[in-house]
Amino acid sequence: MRLIMHYGLAILMMISISGCVAHAETDTETDGICETVEQGIRLHVDGMYGGYPHSVLRDAVLESIACPSGDAELHAFHAIATPPPHMRISVMRPTGQGQQGSLSVMLFSQGHFVIGERMSLSPFSRTQSPFSVKADINLATARLWSDLANRIAQGKPAIP
Repeated sequence: MRLIMHYGLAILMMISISGCVAHAETDTETDGICETVEQGIRLHVDGMYGGYPHSVLRDAVLESIACPSGDAELHAFHAIATPPPHMRISVMRPTGQGQQGSLSVMLFSQGHFVIGERMSLSPFSRTQSPFSVKADINLATARLWSDLANRIAQGKPAIP
């Protein structure tokens, strides 16, 4: 009985602490983007870019995202807009000469994966500062909205 109480309390403490930490991380590490479209999108940026501070990478991502535009993309976005969707962008560029990097964009709505894009970084992005990846991020997010609009136009559900 004493062991059950001891381990039970320890487990409860770990659960409560991890819940607080998870809540704190989501509050401080997300940004609002595309706020002129419906209620906007919550953005989370992760990854690394060749030894640069994460804040530099985050700023580059924030400056380069393509928001939904055009009737088809706005119609598709409306299907997932409530509650505001969550976008996760991950950029990985290892340090070292000749190392290739990758970019991943994933869109979630109502707790479900909606659509994603993944691509290698362009040769220019592999050799420069994080701000050189802006064109790649813009291209990936524009493709994401276009693909989502095409899915809706074909009569498929927004959330598979």
